[in-house]
Amino acid sequence: MNMQTLRNTLPRTLMRMNSLETGGSLVFLPDFGGNVLYAQPIQKILCTEFSCFGARLAPDMVGTLDSFSLIEIAERFATDIHQSDIPRPIHICGFSFAGLLAFETARHLSTMEPETGELLILDTSIRSRALIARFLRNPLHETLYIARYVARNWRTLLPGESDPLVLHRYGQIRMELGNHAEAHRSIIRQLYAKMAEYQPRPWDGSVTVFRAEETPWGHRLDDLGWAHLISGALTLVNVPGDHLSMLRNPDNAVVLVEKLRLRLETVKKGLVDV
Repeated sequence: MNMQTLRNTLPRTLMRMNSLETGGSLVFLPDFGGNVLYAQPIQKILCTEFSCFGARLAPDMVGTLDSFSLIEIAERFATDIHQSDIPRPIHICGFSFAGLLAFETARHLSTMEPETGELLILDTSIRSRALIARFLRNPLHETLYIARYVARNWRTLLPGESDPLVLHRYGQIRMELGNHAEAHRSIIRQLYAKMAEYQPRPWDGSVTVFRAEETPWGHRLDDLGWAHLISGALTLVNVPGDHLSMLRNPDNAVVLVEKLRLRLETVKKGLVDV
C-alpha cells in the first residue's frame, strides 16, 4: 500500500505525520487542545525509523463531545487504530493529559490485538481520588504535593470571583485558557472536566513512564502514581528538564528521544524473541 492510499484510507481520527511505511507505528494521542504539536520534536528525529501518526477528535466527536467520557474517547481511538492498516507493531504515546488518553487507548487496543507495542507515557501523573489513602501511603510526598499546589494556585483559591480563563481543581493540571485560541477553549473546558471525572482501571500491559528530573521543591522522583494501576512491566526512565522543557528545550528533547528509541529497541527485541 503506497503512502497516498494509506492516507486516503485512514479513519478521520488519525493523521499521518511522516512518509515512512515500515518499522512499526508511533501513534501520539491529542492534548487538551486536540492536537499533537508536543510530538513534533519526537517525530522529527524518529521519522526515518517509525511511521508516525497523530490522533485527533473527528468532526462527529467534536459535535457530541459532551456525550463521551475520557474512556469512551480512548475506545474510539483504539477501535479506529485497530481497523486501520498502519504498520505494526503499534506503540501508543501521550504527554501530560494525553498520557491518560494514551493509557486508555493502549488498554483497549490490547483487547483487540494480541501483539501490541509499548505504551509510552511522557510525564503524566495519575492520582487516586482517595486523598486519605494517598496520604497514609506516602505522607511526605502528599504534603509536598499539596504545598506545591497551594503555592501555584493561591490567588485562585482566595474567596472572590473566579477567573473564567483559569481552570484548576485540586489534584488536576492548572490550565490557562488565555494561552489558547478562542476556538479551542470549549474543547479544552470539556476535556478538563472529563479528566476530573476520570477513574482509571488497572491494566496488565507493558508501560514505560518518562519522568522529568527537574521537579519543584527538589523532592525525589516516584512512579507518578502508575505502580498501583500497572500489574505488568512498568519501566521508569528519567529525562532532563521539567514538565514543559523536557520537550520544548531542544537539548532535552534529544535526550528524551534517544532514551525513547533505546526503550523501543528493547521492546522490539522482546517481541522478536517471543
